[in-house]
Amino acid sequence: MNSRRQFITRAAAGGVVAALASKTAWAGGSSATGCSVSGNLSGNLSNNHECNATNINGLGPAEWKTILRNSSKRAAEGVSNVAWEDVFDIGRMPFGSNPDASRKIKSFLSDNNRLGGNEALVVAYLNAKSERYPLPAGKTAERYVQELYDDIGVVFTKKQFKKAVEATYS
Repeated sequence: MNSRRQFITRAAAGGVVAALASKTAWAGGSSATGCSVSGNLSGNLSNNHECNATNINGLGPAEWKTILRNSSKRAAEGVSNVAWEDVFDIGRMPFGSNPDASRKIKSFLSDNNRLGGNEALVVAYLNAKSERYPLPAGKTAERYVQELYDDIGVVFTKKQFKKAVEATYS
């Protein structure tokens, strides 16, 4: 019964994502309508925490790669260059033909700010972990991106996800 309920919930959310016609529903920065990637994907602005467009100030992969190379910058942002499996759990392997879950998250980041699927997940995690994406009380950055990972291909496509992440730092 619980799996049916989850399927129905995800299918309904997928319909909301597919129905979004307004670019502002996907946008980041000053024109964002959600406070995080999941908020931008769903278009659902009803949440239990203080949220407005100025809350979104995510960084892209090139900035995060620079930060992860520098211990004082990592400390200032409250992030670490941990293994993929420490963030996403061993059951959520990186996408692609060579999924090595023991690789450090910095290895998934490029210098050009163009996202791949794994890279978008790492960027979303780092932005949430550093509180650049405000999360509901009690939700960790790890749980947040694990839920996003689980929804890729079920509720929304990788392309939709990458676009929503890019919108938070462009």
